[in-house]
This record gives sequence, C-alpha cells and structure tokens, in this order.
Amino acid sequence: MSEKKLVIAIDGPSASGKGTLAKKVADHFNLAYLNTGAIYRLVALRILKRVIDPNHFDKEIASLTSDIKEKDLENEDLFSERVGSVASIIAKNKNLRKSVLNFQRDFVKKGKKEKNGCVLDGRDTTTVICPDADYKFFITADVEIRAKRRHAQLPDVPFEEILSQLKKRDESDLNRSDSPLKIAEDATIIDNGNLSIEESLQRLLSMIDK
Repeated sequence: MSEKKLVIAIDGPSASGKGTLAKKVADHFNLAYLNTGAIYRLVALRILKRVIDPNHFDKEIASLTSDIKEKDLENEDLFSERVGSVASIIAKNKNLRKSVLNFQRDFVKKGKKEKNGCVLDGRDTTTVICPDADYKFFITADVEIRAKRRHAQLPDVPFEEILSQLKKRDESDLNRSDSPLKIAEDATIIDNGNLSIEESLQRLLSMIDK
C-alpha cells in the first residue's frame, strides 16, 4: 500500500466518529491527515473572539482565513458545542467555502508529495474537495447514539442540550442550499451505531486493503 499515493475521503454527520476513524486510518498507512471541518471551526472561533456577526462577515473573510496553520486546527477550543454551532452557520457562506477550498486542495497536493498520501474527513470531502479520491466513506449513526458519544466527551454539557444541537445541525447541514450534507454515489456507507471504534476501523481497513 505504501508505494501508492492514497487519497481517502471520509464524510458523515457531526459526532459520527469520522474524525477518530480518519486519524486512525492515517496513522495506519502513514498518511497526512486533515479535519476539514476544523477549518470552519477555527474561523468560527475567530469570529467569536472578534465579536463578529456570523451571518454577516463577508468583508472579514480574508482576515479570518489568513495565516491558517495545521497546528491551529488541533486547538481543543475548536471542538466546543458553541464553536460548532457557529461553524454550522458560517459553513453556508459560499465565499468562505471558496476561500477554504484552496487550503484543502493544497493540503492534498502536499500530502501526495511529502507522505504516502492523505486522509481528509469532513463535509464535501467525497463530493467537492476529493471527488477523485481512491476511497470514499460515509460514516453515520443514529442521532441519539451520536449525542451519547459527544456527551461522553463533554460530560459537563447536559445530554438534552447536545442532542438538541445535533438535531439542529443535522437539519441545517441537510437542507442548506450550498454544499448540503449528501452521500457521494460511489461512497461506502458505514453505520457504526453498534460498532466500537476498533470494529469500525477494521471494517475500513479491510475495504482499503482489498
């Protein structure tokens, strides 16, 4: 597998476990890894810090997306529910998506050049960012199962609040006019609601190894 420059794209709804699986797949094959959604979360965090209206920020897009470094995308503050809610709002912005797309595609080129390839997880990875990926996966699970998983990560946040936010985010992601959540025709769907992370990982790896 290491002789081929692999590009693996993994999509799915929030809290489906796609990020955890993507990291493990990247580690297994020594591939570069990018959480594409973290870019929107980084912009959302910057919007919150600067007290900018997430519904009207076009004039600030250039400054909000400048100087993005890969280490910035690992900031734990990005993964709070508050940041996630703002990220879901701003991700609908066409101009922001165009700006971010360049960063994402450059990452793919860099991964092919410097490593064995790359793994990207997040919205549009299988349809817009990497439509020609070698492998495409759509990871999903029932929303209540996803809420329980997120609650385990954020025990201080009430379960009902997390469940409500995930339902709202699902509704927003599915019905937005620009780049809605959808399954690529050639993607493999994996419902991991009743699978452990290890079981889900082995299922992905077995498909890639074939």
